Amino acid sequence: CETSISPNACVIVNDKPEFLGVTDILKINTQNTLDLLRQELEIKKGELEEKWHFSSLEKIFIEERIYRDIEECETWEAVLEAIDTGLEPFKKLLKREVTQDDIFRLTEIKIKRISKFDTFKADELLKGIEDELEEVNNDLENIVDYAINYYKNLITKFGKGKERKTE
Repeated sequence: CETSISPNACVIVNDKPEFLGVTDILKINTQNTLDLLRQELEIKKGELEEKWHFSSLEKIFIEERIYRDIEECETWEAVLEAIDTGLEPFKKLLKREVTQDDIFRLTEIKIKRISKFDTFKADELLKGIEDELEEVNNDLENIVDYAINYYKNLITKFGKGKERKTE
């Protein structure tokens, strides 16, 4: 009964051992969690922006019939130049510059995909991506609320089938 117990724990902070209390450990872990969630949201945002960019390029490429401009081209460089020239009036509508890789990806679109292209469906896809982007931006602005909801949803996301078996 007379043995004293220290509530401090020795943890590594910035590659050095430190003795911290429970409150300090919780603060550090909470900040680390917020940073990780922010990074995760930034990655998701980047992926959505990339998806929006290519979907927009594809829509312009098919709706404006830029693929017809490459029919007379005899060299690969001429094909790439024709696509780039055809996209020129629409580049201001895009959120980033059109790269050589974007143009390569446009040349890989199959004829079947072009013939079955549905403008309404493409608009719905773009709208869905924009909604997701807006949600991600909102989560980034309210990262603390996002983190709280993240923890609340862990049990529903990963808890099915793993209920407690003892009492």
